[in-house]
Amino acid sequence: MKKLLFALFSGIFVILAFSSCKKYEEAMYNKSDYQIKYIWYKSNSGDPNEVYTYDKKKMLTQIDIVDSANIGGIRTETFTFTYNKDKTVQSVTHVSSDMTEEVNFTYLNRYVKYMTYSINGAIRLTSNFYRDDEKAAKITRIVEIYDRQFFEDMQLYSTPALFNRFVGDYARLQEMAAANTKDLTLYSTKNITYDGDNIVKIEENYPDIHKSITTTMTYSTVLNPYYGLNYCYSNDLLGYSKNAVSQKNVATFYDGTPTNTEATAYDYFDVNKDNYPRVFSYTTEKNPGVFFKTYITYSKEYKD
Repeated sequence: MKKLLFALFSGIFVILAFSSCKKYEEAMYNKSDYQIKYIWYKSNSGDPNEVYTYDKKKMLTQIDIVDSANIGGIRTETFTFTYNKDKTVQSVTHVSSDMTEEVNFTYLNRYVKYMTYSINGAIRLTSNFYRDDEKAAKITRIVEIYDRQFFEDMQLYSTPALFNRFVGDYARLQEMAAANTKDLTLYSTKNITYDGDNIVKIEENYPDIHKSITTTMTYSTVLNPYYGLNYCYSNDLLGYSKNAVSQKNVATFYDGTPTNTEATAYDYFDVNKDNYPRVFSYTTEKNPGVFFKTYITYSKEYKD
């Protein structure tokens, strides 16, 4: 489940719901009985690939990742969470042998306004959230501002785990690093379209590399177990839609000319009584007929 963040991520649930008067709500604390406990990528035998740890107040404090399928052997990563007094997420941190990565959130009226990503204390990316009215309702646009020094320093580090998981696509960073520009900052934008409580279109634009990406999604009636997790930001804002994706189509353009399309189909064939998936699979156009399974165990259903 690579890149499941803005955010972006449970104790950090961003509940994107309407009240009886259709007022948009984004409450950064857990409102679900179905907090993820374990995730397996291929089979639910053996040790889980993801372990979620909560404190006595049911706030998510840590996610441990063990991916034995990673080339080079077992890879273990730990992401830790800190909170503000109002239970909003303050930061997510990952420490490796060569760097400390951190994502920090700033809020306006309990709505995410800014997200920053830093390496070893230096801010490398700032994401600005724009909403559809002055009261901070649904996200309409996100503007990302990258520090040019980030790209010049990339060769000093191994692949940044927190960046890939919470923020963006490291491969796209490498593309931007090759951009023929001497600007101190690089920019990208995401324009976002909702249908009800679900994001149905994300239009990304990377002017420095003349590239744009349009992602369209349709949804099943199954509920999204990642709903509200702002670490899901980087995976097509997965944490900001109430339902589980059934079909995703990604179209890539260079200078406005389509160059590539990818389609992914999801099947939720084991769902609990409250409509949350225990087992789902997905298949892509690149691997037709090959189904990649994910198994989820929730704290409510887990028996020691």
